[in-house]
Amino acid sequence: MVNTLLELGHEVLAIDPDKDLVQSLSDDLPDAHLVAGDATDIDVLRDLNVGQFDGAAVTVGENIEASILATVNLKELGVPMVMTRAVSTLHIRVLERIGTDRILEPEREMGEQMARIIASPAIRDYVELGEDEALIEAEVPDKWVGKSLADLELSRKSGLAVVTLKPKDGAGMIPNGDTILRKGDVMVIAGTKKNLDRMDLFR
Repeated sequence: MVNTLLELGHEVLAIDPDKDLVQSLSDDLPDAHLVAGDATDIDVLRDLNVGQFDGAAVTVGENIEASILATVNLKELGVPMVMTRAVSTLHIRVLERIGTDRILEPEREMGEQMARIIASPAIRDYVELGEDEALIEAEVPDKWVGKSLADLELSRKSGLAVVTLKPKDGAGMIPNGDTILRKGDVMVIAGTKKNLDRMDLFR
C-alpha cells in the first residue's frame, strides 16, 4: 500500500512503536516518512501534524484497544478519511460507533473470495470494488460458446457486463454486442456481488 501511494505522488507518514521495524523499513521506503511512535497518544500525532493528511489507515488489528484509540485520535485531529482494520464483530461495532469512515475486514474478505473461487472452478479471480460491486475473471462457459454478447443479453437478464475479453490466442480487447465468444476465451465480468453470485454458469 505504501509503495502504491508513493508511486501516485502522495506524501506518506507511517507510525509504528517498534523502532527496529521502522529502522529496517527505512532503506526499502526512502521516500516515506517513517516514525517510531505511539499512535494511541494524541500528542504524538498532533506533533506530527497528522491532521494535514487526506487519509489514514489503522492496520493494527489484534490489539483492539490500540486500534480504537488510534482511530479516535485520528478522527479528533480532523483526518477526513480514516480506514481501520477490524478483527471481530465487537471490534466492528465499536469502530462504527466512533465514526470510522471505512472498516476493513481482510481476513473475512479473503475467505469469501476463496470460497467463491473454490465453489466455481471456472472463475480465475474475484475482485471486490466496494461494498456492493465486484469483478470476476472467468473462462467462457460452454453454454456461451458460439454466441454473441448481444445474444446473451447479460445486462437485461442478469445486470452484468463483460468489460474485457482475452481470446485464447490473442490480445485482450473491449468487446461489443457483435463479439462472438469462443472456447478458451477469458472474460472479465462486472456487476453487483448479488448478481454475480446468482450466476450458475460457472458452477
